[in-house]
Amino acid sequence: MLSAPPKIDLLPEHLIDQIKAGEVIERPGNLLKEILENAVDAGATRLELTLKNNGLDLISLKDNGHGMHFDDLPLAFSRHATSKISRFEDLYRLRSFGFRGEALASISSISRLQCISSVVGSGESAEIRIEGGQTTFHGKRKSNTHGTELVIQDLFYNTPARLKFIQSQNSEKQFIKKIIFAFILTKPGIEFVVQYDDEEKEIYSGAPDLRHRILDILPKTKDQVSYIQKFYENNELELYLIPGNFKAPVKWQYIFINDRFVIDKQFHRVICNALQLSFGTDEFHYMAFLNMPGDCIDVNVHPSKTVIKCLESSKLIGLLTSSIKELGSARRETYTPPRTIEPQGFDLTSMPTLSQERHDYNMEGLFSPHGLNAERSKGLNWIDGGYFLKENAGKTFAYSARRLLSRYIYSRLEMSFPVIPLLVSEPYPSKGVNKEIKDRLILAGIELEDMGPDTLVLRGIPDWMNGFPLRPVIDILLKGHDFSEFEIQIAEWSSSTWEEMISSFPIDELLKEKVVIDLGHLLKERLR
Repeated sequence: MLSAPPKIDLLPEHLIDQIKAGEVIERPGNLLKEILENAVDAGATRLELTLKNNGLDLISLKDNGHGMHFDDLPLAFSRHATSKISRFEDLYRLRSFGFRGEALASISSISRLQCISSVVGSGESAEIRIEGGQTTFHGKRKSNTHGTELVIQDLFYNTPARLKFIQSQNSEKQFIKKIIFAFILTKPGIEFVVQYDDEEKEIYSGAPDLRHRILDILPKTKDQVSYIQKFYENNELELYLIPGNFKAPVKWQYIFINDRFVIDKQFHRVICNALQLSFGTDEFHYMAFLNMPGDCIDVNVHPSKTVIKCLESSKLIGLLTSSIKELGSARRETYTPPRTIEPQGFDLTSMPTLSQERHDYNMEGLFSPHGLNAERSKGLNWIDGGYFLKENAGKTFAYSARRLLSRYIYSRLEMSFPVIPLLVSEPYPSKGVNKEIKDRLILAGIELEDMGPDTLVLRGIPDWMNGFPLRPVIDILLKGHDFSEFEIQIAEWSSSTWEEMISSFPIDELLKEKVVIDLGHLLKERLR
C-alpha cells in the first residue's frame, strides 16, 4: 500500500540563502573574488586585504570607494538587490563585475559579518552586523572618511558539512593568491595591501599600466616580456608571455574577457598547445586579455561568473594561435609598445578596428584582398536547384554551380599558387581526416597545421580561393567529398568569383563534361 505523499512547503529564506551560497561560495577564494569585484565596481583606488587561516577564520577588506548610504546597506545583503542592472537587456551591456545581487546575501548566510560604509561628505558611516543571515545590528556612527570595510569571520560556521570539501591549506592558499593576482594584474592602477595571517604585509603600489606592474613584481623580466596586440573585426587580443623560469608568487596563467577573469579550459588548452608548437614548451606565464562587444558574450551562465559563453569563440581561438605563432617566430622579442592602429569606422568606446598588412578575411563572408567590398552575385540569373544562366557569344547557357565549383577546385589543387596568410587561424576538427588528403591540400597551398590531437587550424589559403566562403568548402575538402550536395548560398559569393571560374575553362570542355548546357540547342532538340 502506498504511503501518503509528503507535504510540499516553501523553504525559509535563510535556508534558501544557504543553498544559494553553495553555488556562489564553494571555497574562500570564491568569496574573495566576489567582494574584490564589489570594491572595484565602487571605484576604489586602494584595497587593504587581511586573511587568516586561508579566509576561514577571517577575511577583511577595506576600500576607499564611493561607499553606501544607511538605507541601502541592508539591501546590499538581500537577495536579488543590486545597483548594477535594472532590466534584462542590461545583462548584455555590462560595465560592472557584479550584477546578480546574490553574493553578499549568500556570504552573510554562512558567516558572521560586519560591514561599515560611508559616503563622501556625509559625515557619518552606516554599520550592519549579520550572523547566519540574521541582522543583529544596523546603526550609524560619525565618520570623516569614505569607503567600505567588510569583516567576514567564521566562514561556514553554520554549514560544517561544507568544510569537508575544503582542500589542503596549500591548495586553498594558492587558489586565493590566483584570485588576488587576477585583480592585481588586471587593475594595475589600484594599490593593493595584502596580509596573510601574521606574515609581513605585501604592498603592490598603483602602476600606470600592466607592463610597469609586471616589472614591479618581477623586475628581472625587464627584457623577457613578450607582448602582442591584435584585432579582428570587433575582437581585440592583448597577450603577454613570460618564460616560466621566472618565479612569480603564483603561476600567472590568466584569461580575461572584457577585463573579467574567466576559467576556460578550452582557451587554456589552445594556448598551451600553441606555446608547445611555437616555443617547444608550454612553461610560460601568460595573460590573455580578450575584448569584444558586450552583446557577443553571456556572463549569466554560472553564479560564480567565471564561466562565459562567447558567440564567436572560433575567432578568438584564431587570434590566440596566430598571435602565439607570431611571437614564437620572433622568439626572444622584448616588449614593445602597442602598434599604432588606424581606426576605420567601428566604435566601441574608441576600440580601434583592424588595420594590418595581412589580408582581411571574414570566414563567414567574402574575402577582399584590398579592403574593397566584393560584389554580390549579380549579373547572373540564378534559378532553382543551384543553376544560373549566362550569355556567351549570343548564346544562353545554363551552368551547374556545383559541378563548376568542383571542376574549378580540383583542377586548382593540381597547380601551384601564391599563398595568402590569414589574420585569424580558423580551427577545424581533425578526427577522421585522411592524412593523404591533408598532405595534398597542404601541397596545394591550403596551409593546415595540427593543433592538438583533434584540431587542425587553417593558416593560409591559395589566392584562387579569393571570394570563397571557406568554412563549408574546407570542410568538404577535408572529408574528401565531392560538391554534389554542396549548399550554394548565393549571397556568400561574388559574381566576379563565378566569372573567374567560368573563364578558366573553354566552353566546349564544360559542355562535354556536362557542367553547362546550351539552352538554345536543347530547345531545338526538344521541339523538333
